[in-house]
Amino acid sequence: MDMYLPLFPLKYLEVQGLGESSLGKDVRAVAEAAGVQIQADKEPEHNRFIRSDQYSFIKKGVPSLAFKFGYVPGTPEEKIFKAWYNQRYHAPSDDVNQPVDLAAAAQFNAILEKLVLRVADAEQRPAWKQDSFFRRFVQ
Repeated sequence: MDMYLPLFPLKYLEVQGLGESSLGKDVRAVAEAAGVQIQADKEPEHNRFIRSDQYSFIKKGVPSLAFKFGYVPGTPEEKIFKAWYNQRYHAPSDDVNQPVDLAAAAQFNAILEKLVLRVADAEQRPAWKQDSFFRRFVQ
C-alpha cells in the first residue's frame, strides 16, 4: 500500500492496474459488496501504476494493484484531493497532523482485508490478462 489518501468518505476507489489482471474482478466484487464504486486510473498518462511500491512485484511477474480514494471530477472531493497534492505531497506538511477520515480509512482496510482473503482462498493464483503489457515479466 502506498499513498491511498483517506481524505474524505470512501465512495469511489480508484484502482491502478484494474484491467491488467484477474485481480480487477476480485477488487470489483469486494468493493461492490461494501457499497463502494470502482474507478479506473483517471490519469494513466502519469504512469503511477509503475511508479509506486507494487512495481517491484510487477517486474517479477506478480499481478498487482494500486489504490487511492477516488472522486468524481468537479466535486468537493476532487478539490480536497488536489489541494492535498499541491500543498502536502512530498512537503514538510505531509506529516501525522494532516487530516485523515478515520472511518473511511477503516472502511478501506476492511475492503483490503476482504480482497486479500478472497485472493488467498481462490482456487487459482491471480494471473495477468492475455493482452496485458505486464505479462511479459512472468518468469
